[in-house]
Amino acid sequence: MSDELMDAFIEDSKEHLESIESDIMALEDLEGAYDEELINRIFRTAHSIKGAAGFFGLETIGSLAHKLENALHLMRDQKLRPDRPTCQILLEGFDQLNAMINDPGNSECLDISDILSRIQGLLTPETKLSTETAMSLPSTQGQSIFDVDMFTLEQGLKGGKFLYHIEFDLIHDIHRKDKTPYDTIKTLQDSGLILDCKVDFEATGTLEDGFAQRIPLNVLFATIIDPDVVGTLIDVPAERIRELEKSMFQIQSPPSETVPETCSLSADPPWKMIGGQAVLVFGERFELSQVEEFRNCFHAAPAKAASLRLDLSATRYVDAAGLQALVSALKTSARLDRGLTFAPADELLEQFQNLGFAWMLESGS
Repeated sequence: MSDELMDAFIEDSKEHLESIESDIMALEDLEGAYDEELINRIFRTAHSIKGAAGFFGLETIGSLAHKLENALHLMRDQKLRPDRPTCQILLEGFDQLNAMINDPGNSECLDISDILSRIQGLLTPETKLSTETAMSLPSTQGQSIFDVDMFTLEQGLKGGKFLYHIEFDLIHDIHRKDKTPYDTIKTLQDSGLILDCKVDFEATGTLEDGFAQRIPLNVLFATIIDPDVVGTLIDVPAERIRELEKSMFQIQSPPSETVPETCSLSADPPWKMIGGQAVLVFGERFELSQVEEFRNCFHAAPAKAASLRLDLSATRYVDAAGLQALVSALKTSARLDRGLTFAPADELLEQFQNLGFAWMLESGS
């Protein structure tokens, strides 16, 4: 990556951040009142830095900017009050972002988990869950073109916006037209939201196989500009602008270092009767791959049971899809007026709390 491009990114980011402290202090002085213009200005700062950081491979900067962006999305929707504690956390987050922008080369070495956790704590339970639900857009070859969380995807589609996959060629669409990738990113940000962007270096070919004479830059872009005219903004051939729908994305299970032990839902029978209560025992992990099996087992619960119990005492990890399944089970049980309780391991308590689902422990106890 050229020093000129990085220098331009740093300069622009500093310009965006120059007024961030006074903007947040002004927001705090409103004592919880809503100022759309002010919140949008702070949001655009976080979003601009996040979009460009993705192109430069500055993952730590991008991660922090993205967390700030999520909180500001909620504030724009008036689901998060800009009170003093909230503004102080936002200010700390932007201070950390500013420090990393001043030294991007060392930003990847920093541990920012504490500030990330505190910003995440500002979100609603539903938002926390959706930010932890990873989505991907698969290519025809099965690889992931884009990786984005469910909350970001849903925010991108709000307000009647269209979602596009734009494939720029860094050689023909940018370099040979005397443009820079960073200029292209800024142009898109002025008219919409960049949800993800990736340079596909695999498509360049090898010395053995020959050069492909193209370097694709894939951009996931949300905008109110409709498909009939979006090509006038984006100077690439029409066949490389593809309109997308949410249904094209797939929920991803988080990677694990070892083959996960499935929950013991396939026992025969899966439910154990203990003193009139039907108990379903889970294994070490409960994640996306077991959700469908859980659903089938849940609907097959013994009718004679006075109540149901999900035994997660041996479970050490539940992913976002697993949590969604448990929430659905609670709602279904309430609708059927059938008691349902949980028995989680101590290791799960923090996971439920971090994702804003501590209320489930009370509902299911």
